[in-house]
Amino acid sequence: VLDRLVGGADVMLPGILQHSLPSQWQAGDVVSVCSTNSGAAMAVGIWAVGRGEAVAAGMKGKGVIVYQVYLDQLWHFGPKDKMPQLPLPDYNVSPPLQELPGLVEETRVETGEDDQPTTAEKQDDVAEVTENFGEMSNPGEEEEEDKEEEVFNKEQTLLEACYRAIKTSIKKADLPILTSAFYSQHVKGCCEHPVEIKHTRWKKLGTLLKELQDAGLLTVKEQKKGVQSITHIDFTHVLLRGVKRLEKEEEDGEEDEEDIAVVQAFTCNAHAAKFFSKFGYKKGDILTRKEIRASLTNYIRQQNLVVEGDKSRITLDPHLADLSKIKDVRCKWNDVMQRSEQAFGQCYVISLPGRIPITVKGKLPPIQYKVEKRTGNKVVTLISNFSIFGIEGKELAQRLQLLQSSSACVIQGVKGEEVLVQGDARKHATKLLLMEYKIPKTFVSSQ
Repeated sequence: VLDRLVGGADVMLPGILQHSLPSQWQAGDVVSVCSTNSGAAMAVGIWAVGRGEAVAAGMKGKGVIVYQVYLDQLWHFGPKDKMPQLPLPDYNVSPPLQELPGLVEETRVETGEDDQPTTAEKQDDVAEVTENFGEMSNPGEEEEEDKEEEVFNKEQTLLEACYRAIKTSIKKADLPILTSAFYSQHVKGCCEHPVEIKHTRWKKLGTLLKELQDAGLLTVKEQKKGVQSITHIDFTHVLLRGVKRLEKEEEDGEEDEEDIAVVQAFTCNAHAAKFFSKFGYKKGDILTRKEIRASLTNYIRQQNLVVEGDKSRITLDPHLADLSKIKDVRCKWNDVMQRSEQAFGQCYVISLPGRIPITVKGKLPPIQYKVEKRTGNKVVTLISNFSIFGIEGKELAQRLQLLQSSSACVIQGVKGEEVLVQGDARKHATKLLLMEYKIPKTFVSSQ
């Protein structure tokens, strides 16, 4: 329930244990919310309806409007105290709501005594409502919720992506890891919506990581001037509780192999080929990170280069020293792996359904869409860098034209073909690229 409340949900009446309700309350009264596991308040709000309105509605609809909740943004500005473990209150002081005067008579007038649900049915209803806690809304609020979905909280989205990346993507064996690699390879892929950190209150990655370090979640150290690494992560931290993977949406039983796959790879240049020719690779071959590390591991073990008494360190022979450019005689495994990867050229392999994979050398530019104002204060959206992912500009323009209900065309820009759409089409462009074209979120950028 806590993650639903942090996400902005209010408390619905069917999700409240009836034996914990007071005998009388009015709309607007301040109320605290706790779980069935602890008596400590995890949220504070006000009653949305009074007792009479709740009874008349058959204990359905919104119960408590939440103002503040544990782990929300206001909590992050404070001392970030952990929730205490307190005993549950003695709810026997107040009778269950079914026993309150007037409830049985009022419900019978509306539904008839024969139509009253059984206890088991009530429990099923409560469980169902509690499970779908965050998805409920009143009809009068649909338009307001649509606006909230369109203008999502960038800071909260980025924080949740950091928590999700640490919980589901990072392992202890990956540490230490460069802060830039942590953000580009893990955090971006865990974002529910594409977010650029420069458009948040942190502006820079270092500011965000300092806030997480102050919260005790991780430790950042500067290896050398301008280069920072995450050296420690508290995987048991309270901020990671309840964090789950992003669920991949599958339509009509489509398998993952039908999606566009983007894999970071490495091109074997002349310098790397001198060492990796032992394993059958030559200049121009493309290797994955797994293949590079497997070859290095086999070589180190075959040559007995592991330091006796310290399996985390190895002794460099002339061949490894020349490849990795490490001057120390002994160093850690991870340092050798990372420095050896730097000897290769960087590239990306894009696998398109039903087509030959495309290899892009260097940094792979993401699909970008930005909003601009033209003559007459007209708003347009420009989308670029989509051709590299096998997307036809004419087809993209036609699909956006239908979704946006406005004109769209293909123009020739500085970076090649671009699609120009009248109006702010970021919401529809994001949905189309992620859901229909299956572009990984890491390679979709909004300005």
